[in-house]
Amino acid sequence: MTSDGPGLRERSKARRRRLILHTALRLFAEHGYERTTIADIAEAAEVAPRTVTGYFPSKLDFVIEWPAAIERRLIELHQEEPALEFIELVDRWWHDLRDNADREEAALTRAMALANPGVVAMAEAEVSQRTPGTEFKFEGAGRDDLFGAAGRAAIRGVNHMFLRGVAEGRMTDELHADLLDLIRTIADRTNVGHGALKLDP
Repeated sequence: MTSDGPGLRERSKARRRRLILHTALRLFAEHGYERTTIADIAEAAEVAPRTVTGYFPSKLDFVIEWPAAIERRLIELHQEEPALEFIELVDRWWHDLRDNADREEAALTRAMALANPGVVAMAEAEVSQRTPGTEFKFEGAGRDDLFGAAGRAAIRGVNHMFLRGVAEGRMTDELHADLLDLIRTIADRTNVGHGALKLDP
C-alpha cells in the first residue's frame, strides 16, 4: 500500500457522498421531498440503498447538510477568534462562504427549498437542535423584548438573502458590502449581536 492509499479512499468516499447528496437534492426539487424515497435516491445515484443510509441516515439529513455546514463554520470562526466584533465575524464568515462554498450544492439546496417550503422549517429546527446556541449569547435587550426579537429576525433575513445570492451565483463584492452595512445598521439600532445569527428555540 502506498502512502497515497488512504487519501485516495477518502477522496473516493467524499465524491460518492457528494454524488448521493446532489442526487437527493435534485430529486427532492423535481419530484418533492415526500414522494422521493431512499430507494429512488439509490437508483438514481447508482448505489445500494444501504450505501445511501450509510452516508445519510434519514431524508432530513440531506436537507440540513448545507445550512448545518454553514452554521458549523460560523461557530468555528467564532471559536478561532472569540474577540471578533459581530460585524467583523459576519464579514469573515461571508467571505469564507463565498470562497469555499460548493456552488452546485448551494444551488440544488435552493431549488429543493423552493419546491418544498414546508421542509425548510423542519430543517431549520433540526439545525438549531444539532448546533447548540451556547456559543452565541443573545446580546442587548432581554429575550422577551419584541424590539430585540425584531432586530434578530431582520438580521437573519439579511443573512438569508446573502445565502440566496450565493446559491444563485448573484453575490458581488458591492452587494456583500451593502448587505453587511444593513446588518450593521440593524445591530446598532436594536443592540443585538452574535446571537442574532442563531435560530430562536
